[in-house]
Amino acid sequence: MKLTRAGVLILVAFSVPVAIELRTVFGLFGIDLPLAAVGVFEVILVAAILVAYAITAEPETATGP
Repeated sequence: MKLTRAGVLILVAFSVPVAIELRTVFGLFGIDLPLAAVGVFEVILVAAILVAYAITAEPETATGP
């Protein structure tokens, strides 16, 4: 299954609220998660999405004259 640009955009847009709500979930268990940790998690998650896109994307072919 290959990722498209639209799929990457949707995954990144979906990951932001998930990362923010992760802080809430940890708060329910009495664990204080700083905002910086959520930011680092989000950066790592977006990097993983972009790596997955780079691996699965088909190379663009140049059309010559």
